[in-house]
Amino acid sequence: MKTIQGKILFVVITALIVITALVTSIAVGITHKIMHKDADRILKNVSEKEAAYINDMLNDFMQSSAIMEHYALHMLDSAGALKDEAYLENYAQEIRHLFDEVARNTAGTTSYYLCFSPEVTSGKTTGFYSKFKNDGLYELSKEEFAELDLFNAEFIKECGFDVIGSDNTWLRPRKSTFAPDDTVVSYLAPIYKDNTFVGFLGFNMDFNYLLGLVNEITVYDNGHALLLSRDKQTCYNPTEDIQISEDYTEATTALKNGMNLELRAAYADIQSGIRPMLSYIIGAFLIVLALAILYTVWVTHRIVTPLKKLTAAAANISSDVQNVDFVVDSKDEIGVLARVLTDTYAKIREYSAYINALAYRDSLTGVKNSTAYAEAIDKLNKEINTGNPSFGVIVADINNLKKTNDTYGHDIGNELILHSARILTDVFKTSAIYRIGGDEFVVVLMGKDLERHRTLIEKMDIAFSADYITVNDEKVPVSVARGVSVFDSSIDQIYADVFAKADHAMYMNKQDMKIARI
Repeated sequence: MKTIQGKILFVVITALIVITALVTSIAVGITHKIMHKDADRILKNVSEKEAAYINDMLNDFMQSSAIMEHYALHMLDSAGALKDEAYLENYAQEIRHLFDEVARNTAGTTSYYLCFSPEVTSGKTTGFYSKFKNDGLYELSKEEFAELDLFNAEFIKECGFDVIGSDNTWLRPRKSTFAPDDTVVSYLAPIYKDNTFVGFLGFNMDFNYLLGLVNEITVYDNGHALLLSRDKQTCYNPTEDIQISEDYTEATTALKNGMNLELRAAYADIQSGIRPMLSYIIGAFLIVLALAILYTVWVTHRIVTPLKKLTAAAANISSDVQNVDFVVDSKDEIGVLARVLTDTYAKIREYSAYINALAYRDSLTGVKNSTAYAEAIDKLNKEINTGNPSFGVIVADINNLKKTNDTYGHDIGNELILHSARILTDVFKTSAIYRIGGDEFVVVLMGKDLERHRTLIEKMDIAFSADYITVNDEKVPVSVARGVSVFDSSIDQIYADVFAKADHAMYMNKQDMKIARI
């Protein structure tokens, strides 16, 4: 190029190409980085949501065990009374009747048993074991049960704990001692009376039922849900057709029984809905670049100054400067380019804000989610350390959500969740409401809601007692168990202290409701 105009054109056109490519790559790079970060957060939320659903079922087992442990102790006069064979027989029959009622209302139960220690039954191994079958309830005869030495070292090792009479515990998946054809997960509870170890009771869950819940989890289009052992070394539901690209993310959430739920999904799968937007961004830059090159042929002298501003703007984007200014004093294609870049950058920021909003809102109810709840806890703990904040906690757990899902379907179950969220938001106006599990909500009482919380809880109870969902002329009640606690600086050191009291009160409320229904 011998002419100045040619040299200028060459330089300007080359600069346009470089700048446009730079801005495009920066925009795509920033968007891709944001999407990767939020993809991890989204999958973690999905993992916690699905784990909460499974934990609800596991909680039912633990609560059923607690109910039977309560009845077993309440109905037993003393440990020494079991040496009387007539008393032992009558006591076992009464407990078995209650056991059967509770077991039939605990989803996934395959069998249950109560074993008395030989030390309190005159040296006899006795108790009962009942297993649900398609043709009814199967029970071991006394002779068959007596042949099972349930208190020997081999059985203790099989159960997975060191000493009979230890704390309540989940046992690892195993072949049932009573029915070797069944693989079960057991929840075992020791029974003490008068500081004497009487025996233990337990519920057996069909392990295939638990695996079925995991296998039903949908992880985007091509992801997978896996059930792992406590040490995450054993996968209980391996599939040979797992084909996930190297660029994938995973999220692991611990379950109540010590196992782990792990979700895996490729980034490309999570972000499939975002790809068109990236194509539009790149396409917009290419179109603007082509127009700018054509127009540069006869307006090269007006390009230099605008290009400096665009270059500075690109540098600001690279430096992550907020409120980048693409405006130039030009009405030609360079001005158009500047406006397109402004709109594109605004869309990127808007989308980033949208993704962040998704991370803090429950997609079903619109109330705040567990991620927002975790940040709220951190904030409250800081306020507790630096001052004397005023707040309270309400824990509300939806009753019979699992039963509703099983009976009427998840759509009706979602309606039950939505009704509960709507009542909470209608009653508590100045407090933050969080959905922290499949059927669990937390209300952090603040301001006027805290001052009037007793009145508002009564209002909430009335609203729930009057609400129902109509399904095929049947009325499904909307009911929650709830507990409340107010922060007391003299006894509460951290937020967890306040939550624990509210959660315990909710648990007692739920037990009262269950006992009332029996």
